[in-house]
Amino acid sequence: MRGRPWSGLAIAGLVVIAGCRESAQLHGEGPPASNAGGRPASSAAAPASPAGTPTAARPAALRAPVSEAEALKPRSDLLPERRALFVVAPPQPGQAPANPQAPQQERWIDADEAEAAGFTLVDLSDDWTPYIFAEQVGADGQPLSNRYRRIFLGLANDQLDEDGEPLAAGSKNYLELYGIFPSLSVLRARFLADEQHPCLDQENADALDAVETVTYVAPADLKKDERHLSRIRAELEDARRKLHAATLDDLATRQPALAAKVKLVEKRAAEKPAMAAVEKRLTCEGLLGTGKNHHQPGIYDDAMRLAVRNFQRKHMIYEANFLRRKTVEALSRSLLDNDYDALVRALRERVVSAAAILEDGSTSKVRNLVDEYTKAALAQMGLPDAPSALAFFKRHGPDDLKRLRVAVKLPPRPDYYGPEMDLSIVVDRGDVWYDVPFDDKGHYKPQARKKYPSLTLYDRVGGKLVALSHWRTTIGGWRADQASNGYEYFRYKGSDIGPRVIRHVVSGPVWIAPTSTPIRSLIKGKIVNGKWMGIVNYDELGPGFLSAYGLIAGYFVVPSQSGGKDWDNGVRAHGSSDYLSIYSANGYSHGCHRLPNHLAIRLYSFILRHRHMRVAGDQPMGFTRQFLQKNTVYEMRIPSRGYLYELDPPMPVNVLEGNIMGDQKKPVLGYVPEPWNKYPPGPPPPAPESGDKAGGGSCCGD
Repeated sequence: MRGRPWSGLAIAGLVVIAGCRESAQLHGEGPPASNAGGRPASSAAAPASPAGTPTAARPAALRAPVSEAEALKPRSDLLPERRALFVVAPPQPGQAPANPQAPQQERWIDADEAEAAGFTLVDLSDDWTPYIFAEQVGADGQPLSNRYRRIFLGLANDQLDEDGEPLAAGSKNYLELYGIFPSLSVLRARFLADEQHPCLDQENADALDAVETVTYVAPADLKKDERHLSRIRAELEDARRKLHAATLDDLATRQPALAAKVKLVEKRAAEKPAMAAVEKRLTCEGLLGTGKNHHQPGIYDDAMRLAVRNFQRKHMIYEANFLRRKTVEALSRSLLDNDYDALVRALRERVVSAAAILEDGSTSKVRNLVDEYTKAALAQMGLPDAPSALAFFKRHGPDDLKRLRVAVKLPPRPDYYGPEMDLSIVVDRGDVWYDVPFDDKGHYKPQARKKYPSLTLYDRVGGKLVALSHWRTTIGGWRADQASNGYEYFRYKGSDIGPRVIRHVVSGPVWIAPTSTPIRSLIKGKIVNGKWMGIVNYDELGPGFLSAYGLIAGYFVVPSQSGGKDWDNGVRAHGSSDYLSIYSANGYSHGCHRLPNHLAIRLYSFILRHRHMRVAGDQPMGFTRQFLQKNTVYEMRIPSRGYLYELDPPMPVNVLEGNIMGDQKKPVLGYVPEPWNKYPPGPPPPAPESGDKAGGGSCCGD
């Protein structure tokens, strides 16, 4: 098997691992190259495009001003890399151009002149990446290659899988939930295909509209569930006859004590045609009935579960893979309407990057620039709805989309914007439990939280802190840990409190698993040359969207007062694919503060472009490690720690203690035996004084 291209050859059964402690040792390994890298030039003008996008050689602020009339002159003599698309007369909502090929609606203009005239260039090309993966150059003008950039582009363009291998024919990467949005070429193909296959008729739409959810019944429990429902139906029918009620609804009105049972029976009756509609829709959409998994109609089996999961991934739905409200709502919409939503999401990330903004309405103290600017771009591009988007894609084929940029005039940004912003982060740990979450018999003890952990980015404006974004995050808690004797125990892996700084930000980071990591989490199964086999779990180690640190990580450290190395206890604020845990009432990490990958990308792209920083680039390491599992030797190979940006000066961070709940008021030290496990005689071995905060992979990955 060919392994991930960034790790050299990785034979099946070989693995490369990097640890949280070691991965923190990025400091002091040679002076990083200097690069201010694409920060906006002023608070009012449109921001300069990030390094690596095909814009002019000189920042817009340094070019001679150009009038809007001059900038908007149509140009037919420009090479694709020199031009930008401008929509002259955008159609109104619901009014796509009568002629999809109508050239009078659009024109090519000089991209450099458009920027000089105050327009923002939104990069819609197939080789766009977020700022953290953009091509950067060092102080000597030489490119600083980012190993993960090629993989990111391959994933966004449905060309590569997560291991960097060519994507199987007919396969699709639905990775929006994990921070990688499809390219416009991928969306174009989806629009054109879905125009031919609506996959939604009125009967199915009505069946889905009649329910909010479809109850999950495990295949093994179907007969038991049907017997239970039959008893309830018989009870209700007997009561209806005795009261001479015309209908079950009439019975519920006259006998309120039976209303809940009537509601249950009616709900389950409506769910049968809804389930059939789901099956028909998913089959039409190519998500059900393919591959080796056979689906049994009417049953929520493994084939249905996988189909629903892929549907949710395709449409960026944050729900467990069951037929819950948001999933059912998306299933009841037309394919083109869902495709349009995907286009809006993809365009939103590119507008955020082009405008170098972050404010998304998560705090009421500032304007929702993400929503405001995205709507402005859609309106100026003439993309108010699905029909207009379909017409746009019919006018612009693969050749256009390969290098497409559009020029839009965005509203001025708030006054607090500038080349350097006084940014800081506050993490509130919310309600914190130190109590062991089970009793001596192994029964789970609930630990309710009303206030959940949050991460807020502030800008200091006129001596006052202004919250720009406020997002749910995670803190540490009780996790499984492998002790030196080879047995697993429970251990409290909390999140450090107090002032810290972020000096280093790493895109495409790796996680070096400590020896305490359970071996089972370091191996995954994969079909290689038609055979299922165990290989090293690079999904967890990284770099990659499923890795322990996600696609981007900021390192929380205590700065040295003597000029030496910072003190690093392994806590990071980073991206994560484990979005269900982030938003779960019972979701904890090993100490890290997790964010969905796309929000982490926005956060650090914004920070890097609004503070002074240096681009150090790729950080080689050449790490190897071997381990044994079931008579098979696995070898880990990690050639790089990731792509390093250094904030200078570092950015302040403060982690608040939160509200300490329960009886235990201090963290429990050492290992706690799990009641369901058997251990050798004697007490547990001593735990390391400083535990890895990333933890076995539950901290940050799937």
